[in-house]
Amino acid sequence: MPEHIVVIRPGALGDFILSLPVVAGLRLRYRRAHICVAARGGVASLAEGTATAVADLDVVAGSIHNYINSGGFVIIWGGNSSNAYVPADFAGEILELPAQPPAGRPASRSWFEMVPQLAGVPYAPPRVCVRGEQTAEACGLLGSLPRPLVAVHPGSGGRGKCWPAADFAKTIAILRASGRGVVLIEGEADADAVAQVQHETGETLPVLRHLPLRTLAAVLSRCDAYLGNDSGVGHLAAAVGIPCTLIFGPTDPAVWAPENPGVRVMVADLPCRPCGSTRPQCTHRRCLLDIRPEKVAAQVLR
Repeated sequence: MPEHIVVIRPGALGDFILSLPVVAGLRLRYRRAHICVAARGGVASLAEGTATAVADLDVVAGSIHNYINSGGFVIIWGGNSSNAYVPADFAGEILELPAQPPAGRPASRSWFEMVPQLAGVPYAPPRVCVRGEQTAEACGLLGSLPRPLVAVHPGSGGRGKCWPAADFAKTIAILRASGRGVVLIEGEADADAVAQVQHETGETLPVLRHLPLRTLAAVLSRCDAYLGNDSGVGHLAAAVGIPCTLIFGPTDPAVWAPENPGVRVMVADLPCRPCGSTRPQCTHRRCLLDIRPEKVAAQVLR
């Protein structure tokens, strides 16, 4: 039984969250092991409570070997990534998982099943737990916003995955007319998307900007529903357990959509999708434009 396990997960927020079942499974299998999780941009903090320790690859990339025992077990995502992080004299076991999962099956489940050490361990979708102090902070940030409250995140790491701002604005109008409160979520790459939604609504909606991930998780957990694109924030909302309506355009929900209960996926019925390309090369973008605000709002209001 390995006493020291290091999980190295380069990639974005959504990729990391989809990898959390591996960490949870390792904790179930090796209850006394020291498990260190390393990822970029501080997202490893989402594994706190399951992992023994977390590390930021942006900070410790050159010294990650300090976290790797001379023996033990290392799991890492991405072809040949171990050459960049694992010392050459490492005497333990290395398991490299592909950054791109197989087509047609949920990525999270596929990666889980690729780890031989997890054979017989029950799979469960990603889960992020919120601590009490973070819940109190979230309640303070949300203040007296009207309930039921819908968190809306109109951005994404790829602009080619973003539903038009005008359609978000129309959906928000329907939600507010139905008695829902709305709060916009803005991350580092979302300023333009949020500004466009504000412009299309013609109003100044409440916005929460640049929240630390643990705080954002707590905020989402205190909302009654979530609406957004295929994005890491959508995966986080699903992982804290609130009902989510997620809009998928060119990407494949059979692979990338969260499996958590309460997740509803909106797609356009087109033979050309999913093409998998999030670059703005498509001239018609019908996979996004054909998704109507009325139908999206109806899903959120269910």
